Amino acid sequence: MANNPGRIQIVNGTYSNDCTSEYDLMANQAVIPEIRDMLEYVNRRALTTLLASGVVTPYGINNSEKTKIPDVETRGKGIGNSAYQFRVIGRIEQAHVILGQVGTSGADGTFTLKMATNELHKGSVCLFYGGRYTATCMTQGRASAGGYLYDFSAPSGEVFDYSTVVATQNGSKTLFAGWTSFGEKSLRGYGESKFPDMFINYTTIQRDSISITGDARARVLWYNFTNATGQSGKGWMYEEVAQQRAKFAMKQERAYWFGVSNMKNTDGSARTVTNQIDPETGMPITTGDGVEEQIGGGNVVYGSGVNGDYTVTDVEDLMATITLKSDQVSGLELVFVGGEAFYANFQRIAPELGINQNIQFFDNIQQDGKAGGAAVSVGYNFIKLNINGSSVMIVKHPMFDDELAFPERRANGKLISSSTGFLLNLKAGSGKNMEILHKAANGINRKMVEATLNGMSGSSETPISQEDATTYALLSQTMINVYDTQTCGILYPGS
Repeated sequence: MANNPGRIQIVNGTYSNDCTSEYDLMANQAVIPEIRDMLEYVNRRALTTLLASGVVTPYGINNSEKTKIPDVETRGKGIGNSAYQFRVIGRIEQAHVILGQVGTSGADGTFTLKMATNELHKGSVCLFYGGRYTATCMTQGRASAGGYLYDFSAPSGEVFDYSTVVATQNGSKTLFAGWTSFGEKSLRGYGESKFPDMFINYTTIQRDSISITGDARARVLWYNFTNATGQSGKGWMYEEVAQQRAKFAMKQERAYWFGVSNMKNTDGSARTVTNQIDPETGMPITTGDGVEEQIGGGNVVYGSGVNGDYTVTDVEDLMATITLKSDQVSGLELVFVGGEAFYANFQRIAPELGINQNIQFFDNIQQDGKAGGAAVSVGYNFIKLNINGSSVMIVKHPMFDDELAFPERRANGKLISSSTGFLLNLKAGSGKNMEILHKAANGINRKMVEATLNGMSGSSETPISQEDATTYALLSQTMINVYDTQTCGILYPGS
């Protein structure tokens, strides 16, 4: 029922006769999916699961009702393999790289260029970098040492000058096939589209366990919950297990953001086999790329302000770049995820943007007649900026402020990770742009596997070892994928 999606209340307790196997949440979640969904929500969840689930509102991530179970998919779908291959969404048209001119320019406007690939086709009217210069490609590519030769003709017969039309472009020299032109009785047309690049990501297997001795099994947490139909229930879990689940969630979160695949070489090319083997089992270890590795080669900006902090202009430039690479003219709803330093700088630059847009802020102060005047609170909490027809929302991620995990600091003493922001477009067309997948096949689901292995702890369960402890083990095999990396970006501090 929409008005009662379920609520949960957690209370501390001690181990007693009520802690029976009937109410054991760890044991029952394997056979009762509703319990698993409840635990995924009420216990500490990684921010990436919230972003991938769409639990984001115009006012931020809604944690105001932490015990309310939302009707969202939190983990994505299952796949039958350890690897997942998908096309990276982006433009299907690409610029073509010019390696240089071959021979001299003809007096009639003809010339020959060596191109890096043979993807250009006869009949293409090409746009060059310098002064909106255009020329028609007259031939198909001819293989040459290190490239392909193409003949061109300028429509006005203007003599081609490589030094002004091409050489002035910084970095790679390119041309773009803007449209085509053919004469009558032409033999055929040529496809100019470029299919999206393929990307292969791999699941990462994570494991963890905790052993609780017999005399330490005293503290428990009781979960009292009401389901969508109004029926009440309860269950219990050891407090140590809840803490272990929270730590495991953070380990997954770090892998989702900063994981580096061992199935690729240093130059980014794919490996056929992993270079890491488990010395105990002799089995290969595979790891997948996280968010930073997937989007880091695209839209990256470094702060240009004082001490390397980012400015309004940096945010505007990054958003403009992403908008131009998207399939929308405007109306993008982006999310900026950063640490405390990134969030604090966002609060500083937001008023500047308001001033640039001629916005005024007013407070209505009620006079109370007290000596010295009414108490006034000064300041605003900016969480969303509207820029050039699109919007960006700021989300603070405490993980980026973990100096034990990310100790590297800037010249001003602030953590580099705390000052870094990831700009994410959470939608790709009509679907999700970010998704968490898990290994699942033949009735096996490895998104989160949990088991209780009882020893001689004195409990009623049959012991499987003589150790005076009960072990709780966790395993997951998941990956995170960003499908349209061109509409995402990273804003690093400048120093």
